[in-house]
Amino acid sequence: MPKVAVCMRVAVSVLAGLMSFAADAQVYKWVDSKGVTHYDEKPPENLKSKEVLLRESTPSNKPAPGAAAPAAGAGTGSLQERDRAFRQRQAAREEEEAKQANARTQREAECKEARSKLADLRQTPRLYDMNEKGERVFLSDKQRDETIAAREQEYNQFCK
Repeated sequence: MPKVAVCMRVAVSVLAGLMSFAADAQVYKWVDSKGVTHYDEKPPENLKSKEVLLRESTPSNKPAPGAAAPAAGAGTGSLQERDRAFRQRQAAREEEEAKQANARTQREAECKEARSKLADLRQTPRLYDMNEKGERVFLSDKQRDETIAAREQEYNQFCK
């Protein structure tokens, strides 16, 4: 990363931190021998520095000029109420994610089972059912094809 970009990031970070000081706080700015800009509450002893005027920060209940308006209900109520509302939304989101994960797991299991049944049907040349007497009754080719088609439908339903 270029040295200038690093210096700029440091300067912006420091400036953002300084913006939180009280309005009457004095902040000084100077550039050292390496060209790095510094900000501090005390001026350096051996370098030329300049006092920086700090602006008051925008109150939290008023948007900054040009900023988007807050969402309905945002910024109202006490901190505890907003925190409780946030935690409720977070819990609801986590619950929804858990439901989706369970549904995905169930769908994957159903897909695996449908795939297995379809593979078994395709590999078995002669299919049969058991009648009331416990005897094997072999399916005709047409019945076999219909059974395979039904399993393919199941597969397509669960394995999208």
